[in-house]
Amino acid sequence: MTDGSALRCWIVSESKAGTIAQCRGVAEKLGAATETRLVRKPHGGKTELARRLASGWAHIRNVHLNRIRPPWPDLTISCGGRAEPVVMEASRRSGRSIFTVHLQVPADGFDRFDLCFVGRHDWRPEFDGRDDVLPMVGAPHRVDAARVADHRAAAEQRFGAPPARRAAVMIGGPNRCYTFSPERLDAIVAQLRALQAEGWSLLVTTSRRSDPAALPRLQQALHGDRGFVWDRTGENPYFQYLALADVVLVTADSITMTCEAASTGKPVFSIPLDEKPSPYLEKFRRFHRDMQETLGVTRPFTGAIEPYGYAPLDEAGRIAGIVRERLAAKRQRRGS
Repeated sequence: MTDGSALRCWIVSESKAGTIAQCRGVAEKLGAATETRLVRKPHGGKTELARRLASGWAHIRNVHLNRIRPPWPDLTISCGGRAEPVVMEASRRSGRSIFTVHLQVPADGFDRFDLCFVGRHDWRPEFDGRDDVLPMVGAPHRVDAARVADHRAAAEQRFGAPPARRAAVMIGGPNRCYTFSPERLDAIVAQLRALQAEGWSLLVTTSRRSDPAALPRLQQALHGDRGFVWDRTGENPYFQYLALADVVLVTADSITMTCEAASTGKPVFSIPLDEKPSPYLEKFRRFHRDMQETLGVTRPFTGAIEPYGYAPLDEAGRIAGIVRERLAAKRQRRGS
């Protein structure tokens, strides 16, 4: 069957919100009936995982441990290195009947999957010309304009009717490539206060990775009728912020939040951070150059906001379309 609503899908992912969201975003665009199986690192590392696989068990967790057994899904969508052995074992046991999709550079080679999608910021020359390895912008996710619009009424009820110009501000946290020094946070706060003085209302949220000192600093500096800083209690206003905002500001440490904001069609400004030496830093630089200079989707935030337009990104939908076509072609070749 080629009807997306009839597809049965396993999401196989590491226990990380970001990797799960990538897989779910594509699966939702496919309209697939989905089971999510989270792979956790067992005691003993890869050797122990290999032993479990060989003995008929995988360290897969949905609510409890599950055997890798039929009924087999039509496809798997996976992300993260720990997911790879599980997908390969399911594929082997199913007689290679499962269409396997991986959303990352696989650790053990592309030939083990039917189709891989690799971020343009992770692209390498040796991937050129391969039909089973395709580029994607940033990372897929679950946000799109329709989902954001569904939160508009609730957002207006929760936050009322703030002044006309509204900016959602997404503050991330330190990672392997960026730091949030007190001086950098002070500089960001000063820029945000200047926006308030110009008539902008700010809808601010921190993330799980944010420095604990960031939230009280932002709350202290941006209070008043032109500033709402989520205190991380109660319902997460993330979608409501996106629904209300005229523009979105995102700190440079988050590829995912940048891509989510870029699915709205609203101007997206990247807040610069202090860089630190890291083998991963160049991929962040490539990502932001791609988004700003090549695609014209985002712009660097220098303190001023100017309107501009772009075609909203929908990588999850685009990837889902390719998967649907390739799966249909595989079924035709197999005579199903």
